[in-house]
Amino acid sequence: MLEYEFRNFNSFQELKQFFRREVKKLHPDRGGDPEEFLRFIKWYESFSEAFRNSQQVEIVKNCPTTGNYFFKILELSVEEVALGGKKKVKVPGAEVVCPSCRGTGKKENGKTEKCGFCEGRGWIEVFDRRKRRNTYLSCPYCKGMGYLFMEKCEKCMGRGKIREEKEVLIDIPLGLREGDIIFLPKEKADSSYDLYFEINISPHPYFRLEGNNIVYSCKIPFWEIILKEEISVPTLEGEEKIPSRLFTKENPIVLKHRGPFLKDGKRGDFLIDYRIVIPEEIPFKARSLIEEAVKYINKNHEG
Repeated sequence: MLEYEFRNFNSFQELKQFFRREVKKLHPDRGGDPEEFLRFIKWYESFSEAFRNSQQVEIVKNCPTTGNYFFKILELSVEEVALGGKKKVKVPGAEVVCPSCRGTGKKENGKTEKCGFCEGRGWIEVFDRRKRRNTYLSCPYCKGMGYLFMEKCEKCMGRGKIREEKEVLIDIPLGLREGDIIFLPKEKADSSYDLYFEINISPHPYFRLEGNNIVYSCKIPFWEIILKEEISVPTLEGEEKIPSRLFTKENPIVLKHRGPFLKDGKRGDFLIDYRIVIPEEIPFKARSLIEEAVKYINKNHEG
């Protein structure tokens, strides 16, 4: 039995990273066992298909017009939408007696007023015709207390009960986009309600989704291109060094298959949309040094 057959993965992207790392170690061209390499490829193909199916939740266009369900706007980051994975979401749970008012619905330390029905006694006198005598009953208005709470409980707003929150772990499907609605049946969520989540993508400081790709917009000072061999940029996998010469050619720079994961498990591209920045005002001393540098470069180039 292969040691990786029972591994757990939190996202399809994590599974892909594991595949790329292992396939390099097991490849026969790098000294790996050919049979083990083929077993690994076969395992990956079957496992990735099963993993994609287990990750799927239904995406619908609209919520139903009738029925008992829970709806919530779900905020996701660009990275979560691009890479998939899992997300903890709070939804309504079971209804329980309010612990603040113990079910009375009233603010216990709030203002009180003498019960006008029993005149503060807590009981009322009633003539029992069958027994032909007076009987005494607990006042139905103040429930025998003799006074009434005049303020509602702030926790349950007078209901006497509150609905607890519970956390549901949902799968973020690949290829999700703004406005999509995720449907999660109550049986799968172990909830009393069917769950509907409309996706809202939070603004990112420098990433944005465009179709099947992610665009990273940045400003690069001209001296970094001149002085550095590589320039660091953030990607979905973290900081990455890009050869500075690429920032003098086509714009945007395209990193193939490094963008968001799509519904079929493939990836879009990561686009670096850059702008070379030249300061509007350059100090006299800096300008002089630049001129000297240009003269030196030209002189050596001619030589």
